[in-house]
Amino acid sequence: MYYLYEHGDTPITVSTVDEVDDLVDRVRAESPSAAPILMDVHLSGDPYAQGLDVGIAVDHGVIRYSGREWPRGVVSAGEGSVDGESRLYFYMSHEREFPSNSEVPIDVIRQAVKEFLKSNGARPTCVQWQDAP
Repeated sequence: MYYLYEHGDTPITVSTVDEVDDLVDRVRAESPSAAPILMDVHLSGDPYAQGLDVGIAVDHGVIRYSGREWPRGVVSAGEGSVDGESRLYFYMSHEREFPSNSEVPIDVIRQAVKEFLKSNGARPTCVQWQDAP
C-alpha cells in the first residue's frame, strides 16, 4: 500500500485483518480533514493488476476499484445526489476527484479492504458500486 512518497521504495504491507484495522486507524489519525488521504492498495507482486484507491477521512471515505473486468474502474456509491460537489482526496499531495455521492462509512472501508485482500483482489461485494466518471 502506498500513500506517502516514502512508500515508493518500501510500501506498507499488511497480511492480517488486525493489520488492516491498524492501518486504517493510523491513516485516519494522519488524514487532515481539509485534505483526506487516498491510499493505493494492491496485492503483493503485481501493482499493475487489479487495485483499490481508498480514501480515508474521519468517519467515512471513498473507494475506487479497477481491474481486468473494470479497466475504467468503478467507485463506491453512498447516499446523496451525484449532481453535488465533487469530493477531493489526496494521493501523495495530488488531488483526485470522486462523485459527490461516493462517500461511505468507515466500517465499509475497512470491510472492503479486508475482502479485497482475502479474495486475492476480487472486487469487494460489501460495496455498492457505480461507474467511475
